[in-house]
Amino acid sequence: MEKARNDLSAAVPKFCLALEEHRRTPDGRVRTSQEFLASFFPHDEKTCTDRLFKYLPNEVRGPIVAAWGIRGIKAALRDTDDKVQSVVHDAVVAGDVDHQAFEDGMTAETLVRWIPLGDLWSFWRGGKLTKQAIHKALSTAFDLYLFDARWFLDTLQGKGGSIKGTDVLADGLSKDDLTAWVRRIHETGDGTPKGLVAALGWDKIVSKTANDQLVGVLDAMVTKVGLVVAASKDGAKVESTPKVDSKAEPAVAAPVPAIEVPADASAEKPVGEDSWSMPPGSPPAASADETGPQAAMSTEEAINVVLEDEVLFNDPPTPSKSAVVEAKPHPQESRPPRDRPQWRPGGKR
Repeated sequence: MEKARNDLSAAVPKFCLALEEHRRTPDGRVRTSQEFLASFFPHDEKTCTDRLFKYLPNEVRGPIVAAWGIRGIKAALRDTDDKVQSVVHDAVVAGDVDHQAFEDGMTAETLVRWIPLGDLWSFWRGGKLTKQAIHKALSTAFDLYLFDARWFLDTLQGKGGSIKGTDVLADGLSKDDLTAWVRRIHETGDGTPKGLVAALGWDKIVSKTANDQLVGVLDAMVTKVGLVVAASKDGAKVESTPKVDSKAEPAVAAPVPAIEVPADASAEKPVGEDSWSMPPGSPPAASADETGPQAAMSTEEAINVVLEDEVLFNDPPTPSKSAVVEAKPHPQESRPPRDRPQWRPGGKR
């Protein structure tokens, strides 16, 4: 026999099986047998759509069709999908198989084993959900560990999201209910989310909380466990991995070519008519990379510094005490340029 689509020992199929079995009871009848037929085998007198039999292997659907008396067992076991669809359509239109017989022929276990569970959930979710049905869904999912108490309180919202968790639960309780809840928490000594939910109980939670708030938790739960696929407002699937904006990547600066500086630049550059050498003891010129007060000086500023350091009268300059610099002859000429002012003791320029 072909392997079933869904494993009934897993938590999600167990959850769906409990809902379908409960749906067929008077208390859980959120969808009727007429709606069951219309959902899984929509049809009119001329056309039909098979949303059920195509998922069932021949050894499963053959006995069902034969039990309705519309096809022999040997023929039913050999029929193709199109043939089964045609035979069932003719029987439904002729009234040989009514909605109640159609639903009874498809047991809850058969449905959960073979059809997509998302289709079964959508069918249940589209019904008129009562307190009993919501209670069954929440308590069953909680017992199967499809969600825990902390997640439940974090997900539960009311009044457009302005209140959450315990505030939503307390909002629907009377003063006596609140007193009993606090007393129970005190008796158990368990203030954890699990203790809070257990102290109030699912009966009180469901009966005192608005249906839309509880159904919102169920919708979030089936998305979390993968029973349905999350979708955006426009109906497109929601991507699970965030997109990386290429514009947000850090820019990498282009490498700056290194500039080689001679070890003794002053020695390589001869002193010309437009060049000025700094007097001994003068501070070194600021680097071009420096900013603020130590920024590089222009040629005019350098000339002003030299003129301020020179003595404009006949008195000879006083050597600096901090350092004595020996005068060395220029590598190209033995004496300084003629156009540079020379000082003579007691003499003139």
